[in-house]
Amino acid sequence: MNEIFGVSLALVLRILLVAFGVILALTLGLWIWRPVLGRMALRNIPRRPIQTALIVIGLMLSTLIFSASLTTGTTLQHSITGQVLRLAGPADELVVQASGDARFAGPQPGVYLPSELVDRLDALQASEPRLRAVIPVLWQPVAVIDLRTKQSEPALNLIGVPLDRLAQVGGLTDRDGRAIDLGTLGDDEVVLGQEAAKRLDAEVGDRLQVVIQGRPVELRVAAVAPDSFFTGTLNVGDAGGLTVSLARAQELLGLADRVSFVALNNRGGLADSQAVTDAVNAALEGTPYRAVAVKQRAVEQAERAGETFTNLFLLSGLFSVAAGILLIFLIFALLAAERKTEMGTMRALGMKRWHLVALFALEGMGYNLVAAAVGAVAGVAVAFTIAGFMGQLVGEFFTIEPTWRPRDLVLAYLLGVVVTFVTVVIAAWRVSRLNIVTAIRDLPEPRLPRASRRWLIAGLAGLLLGGGLTWLGLREESLAWFALGVSLLPLSAAAVLRRFGVPARPLYSVASLIVLAYWLLPDRWHERLFGPMSSGFVMFVLSGLMMVAALTVFLVWNIEVAVGLVGRLGRAFRRWLPAVRIAIAYPMAARGRTGLTVAMFSLILFALVVMSTIYANVVALFAGPLASAGWDVEVTVVGGQAIPDLEGVLKEGGVDVSAIVASGGTMSVPWTRADVRVAGTEKEWARYPVRGIDGDFASAVEAPLQLRSPDYATDREAWEAVARDPSLGIVDANVLQQRGGDPANLYLPELREGFRPLELEIRDNTSGQSGTVRVIGVIDGRVSSLQGVFVAEQAVSTIFGRPTTVDYYVRLTDAAEARSFARAVEAALLPYGAQAEATADLIGRATGIIRGFIRIIQGFMALGLVVGIAALGVVSYRAVIERRQQIGALRAIGYRRTMVALGFLLESALVTSAGIAGGTALGVFLARNVVTGQEDLAGRFEQFSLVIPWGQLALFAGLALGIALLMAYAPARQASRVSIAEALRYE
Repeated sequence: MNEIFGVSLALVLRILLVAFGVILALTLGLWIWRPVLGRMALRNIPRRPIQTALIVIGLMLSTLIFSASLTTGTTLQHSITGQVLRLAGPADELVVQASGDARFAGPQPGVYLPSELVDRLDALQASEPRLRAVIPVLWQPVAVIDLRTKQSEPALNLIGVPLDRLAQVGGLTDRDGRAIDLGTLGDDEVVLGQEAAKRLDAEVGDRLQVVIQGRPVELRVAAVAPDSFFTGTLNVGDAGGLTVSLARAQELLGLADRVSFVALNNRGGLADSQAVTDAVNAALEGTPYRAVAVKQRAVEQAERAGETFTNLFLLSGLFSVAAGILLIFLIFALLAAERKTEMGTMRALGMKRWHLVALFALEGMGYNLVAAAVGAVAGVAVAFTIAGFMGQLVGEFFTIEPTWRPRDLVLAYLLGVVVTFVTVVIAAWRVSRLNIVTAIRDLPEPRLPRASRRWLIAGLAGLLLGGGLTWLGLREESLAWFALGVSLLPLSAAAVLRRFGVPARPLYSVASLIVLAYWLLPDRWHERLFGPMSSGFVMFVLSGLMMVAALTVFLVWNIEVAVGLVGRLGRAFRRWLPAVRIAIAYPMAARGRTGLTVAMFSLILFALVVMSTIYANVVALFAGPLASAGWDVEVTVVGGQAIPDLEGVLKEGGVDVSAIVASGGTMSVPWTRADVRVAGTEKEWARYPVRGIDGDFASAVEAPLQLRSPDYATDREAWEAVARDPSLGIVDANVLQQRGGDPANLYLPELREGFRPLELEIRDNTSGQSGTVRVIGVIDGRVSSLQGVFVAEQAVSTIFGRPTTVDYYVRLTDAAEARSFARAVEAALLPYGAQAEATADLIGRATGIIRGFIRIIQGFMALGLVVGIAALGVVSYRAVIERRQQIGALRAIGYRRTMVALGFLLESALVTSAGIAGGTALGVFLARNVVTGQEDLAGRFEQFSLVIPWGQLALFAGLALGIALLMAYAPARQASRVSIAEALRYE
C-alpha cells in the first residue's frame, strides 16, 4: 500500500517528519530558553493521575484511528496478495484466448486453445532468456464422489498438466511441504487439492468416482497438495480440484491436442513480468491469444483493495477524530477555568499572553507524546480485531492474515502528534484571552454589547471563503465544495452582523437553522435549484460535521428554552426539584462546555444512525419479496452442458417433481467474457454479464419492469418477446447508475431520460464475435437476483457459441422447503456437475456480507464514544473540584448528599441526552434524504416507506447514555461526600 486518497505515503511521511521535527525543535527550544515555563507546564501532569489518564485516553483516539486504518489496509493487501500468489504458484503469466482489452481476461470453461499455440510459445522460449517454462493446462469442471466417505462435490476442476514441465518449476508439494514425485503418478492416480480434500473428507489412498460427461471414472488419491492453479483452484474461493497428466486429461475429456490456457514462468519472477508479457504478446500479434500478467495484476488489485479500505476507514474515523479535536478544546477550557485566578495573577506579575499559550502548549505536548504512542499501539490491536471479524465474513473465500508494518505505526504516531499539537496550540491561544482583573477575582468575563473586531475579520474571511467554495462547486459540479461554501456563508454573515450590534441569539439561531435547512433539503429539490453535482462518501462525513455544528450553535444560543422545559418537567417531582435546578443551572452557565460535549455525542450517534438506517432500507429494498424474481431454487451447471429434460432427470433421481410449480433456464456468460456498448458508437467496451432466456423462464419469471417500451402492453409480453426474438433484450436497473469501482460497469444514461428503445452491441471478447440487440425494458431495481443483459438463447449461441454456465430456476409449491429441495436436486444432478441452492440463501449470503461490513464500520465509528465518555469523565471530575465551595454552600443550606449526587448525575444525563437526541434526529433525516433521493436506492420507487430500525437506534442511545451515567457516577458520589467545612474553606 503506497497511497492514501491518491497521495504517496512516502511523501506524507516526509512531510510529517519535517513537521514533527519543527514541533520538537520549537518545544525543546522553548524549554531551554524559558526552563521555568517548562517546569510550570509539566508540574500539573502528575498531580491528578485520574484526570491525566482520562486526557490521555481522549487524546489517543485520533492516533488510534490513523493506526487502525493503515494497519487494516496493510492486512488486507498482505492477505489478498499472499493468497493469490500462493494460488498462482510458479505461474507468472497466463496465455488465454482474448480479443480487445485483456485486463480482466482469464481462462473460460469451454474455451480451448490448439496445441500449435504451445509449440509457438516453446519456440519463443528458446529466444527469450527471461522465460523459463511454458506449461499448457487443460481444465474442465467435473463431479466427484469419495467412495469411502460418500461425500460428493458437483463441480471440482479437473486439471491436466504435463508433469515433466511442472517439475521444472518446482512441481507440487504435499501438505507437509514434502515434494510429490510426479514421475510415479499413474494413469489412475490424481493429486487432490487441499480444499477439495476438505470438502470430500478425502485422504491419501481413497478411491474417487469422477463423473465426466455422464461417464463414471474411478481414480485413486495419490497425494494431497496445497491449493494452486495446478491443483484446480483457479480463483479465490473455488472448491478446488484434482490434477492428472495432460495426456490423461485429454483422453478422459476427449479433447486431443487441446488446452484451456498456458502458464508461463519467468526467471526473474514479478520483476520480468511486464517484459515477458510484452514479448509474448508481440509474438502472438495477429492471433486471438493474449498473455495476461496474473501475478502482477493480483498485486496491483491487492494494492488498490488495501488503499480503498484504508481510505474508507479513515473517512469513517473522521467523526471520531473530530470528536477528539472537540475534546482537546474542552480539556483546555476546563484547565483554563480551573487556573483562571492563577493565570490572572501571572499576567499581573508581568507574563505576556504568549507565555500562557506556551504553558498550555508544553503541557499539551506532554500529554500528546504519551497519548500518540498509546494510540498507535492500540490501533494495531483494533485493526487485528477488525481482521478477525472480516475473516469470519469472507473466510470461505480467502484467509485474513493480520499484519502490521513499522511504517504504519510511525505514520500514525507522527500524524497523531502533529494534528493534536496544532489543535492544542489553537485551543491554548483561545483560552489565553482573559481580563486580568476579572481573572484574579474569579469573576465571569464581561459580556460586550457587540462582538470584537476579530469576529468581523473572521466573518469577512468566512464570507470570501464560502463564496469562493460555492463558485468552485458550481463550476466543477462538486457537491462537497458547494455544500461547504453554502454552509459557511450564513454563519460568517452572522459573525459580521454581530460586530454591528445585532442581538446574538436570534442572529445565530437563524444562521444555524439556514444551514440545517440546506443540509436537510431533499436531493431532488437540490438538483432542481442548483443543478446536478457529483458526490461521494466524503459527503457523508461533511454533512455530519456541518449539521452537528449548526445544531450545536442553535442549542447553545437557545439553551434557556431547553432548560426551561426541563425545569417545568422537574416540578412534577417536587421532592427532587432542588437537584433538578442545580442540574440545569450549570449547563446554562457554561454554554461553551455544554456545546462541545453535546457535539461529541451528536457526531458519533449521527454516524451510527445514518449507517444503520441506510442499511435497513437497502435490505428492505433489495432483499424484499421482489428480490428472488419469484424463484425458490437456483441450479447452476458449469461448462455450458445443458440438461435435456430437467424435470425428467430429477424424477429419475428420486426428486418429487410434483412440488415444482414452474421452471425456466438461462444460458449465462460472465462479465469477464462479455463486452457491451451502445451500438453505432465508438464508446469504450464495458464488461457485463449476458444471459439467454428460454420461453419457460420468460413465462414464469416475476420480475416487473420499471421501464418498458410502449410497443408492449405488459411486462410479461415484453419478457416473452425477448425469449422469441434474438434481436431484443432487457437489462437490469444497475445500468442506470455509474459504478466507478465495479469492473462490471455498463452505464446507459440514455435510458434515464425517458425510456426509448436502445441498440446495444454485444461481443465475445475471447473470439471477437459480436451481435446487436434492442433494449425494450429495464428490470425493477428491487429484483436484485437478476443481473445482466437478458436476450434469447439463440442470441447467446450465435455470439458466444457455448455459454459458460447453464442456470435453471425452480418455483415450488412451498418456498419453505427450498433448502431441502435444493439438496435433493444437487444429489440427483451430480452426474451433470450441478450446484443447487435456495434463492433466499443466495440473497441472504450477499446481504449478510454487507451487514457484516456495516457492523465493522459502525464499530469503528463507535470508538468516538470513547471520546465522549472520556469527555464526560473529565467534565464531571473537574466539576467536583471547580464547584467545591458551591457544594459546601448547598450542603450548608440543607441539600442532602443524595440531592448533590443526583444533581451531578442529572446534569450528565441531560447533556448526554441532548447529544444523543440531536445526533439521532439528524441521522434519521439525512438517511431519509439519501434513501429516497438516490436513484440507485429508493429514489426511483414512488411507493416506498422509510424503514427506521428503532431497535438498533434504541440500543445505541441506551448504550451511550448508560455508559455516560456510569462514568459520571464516581464523580457524583465524590461530590456527595465533600465535607461542608472543608468545602467552604476551599480556595
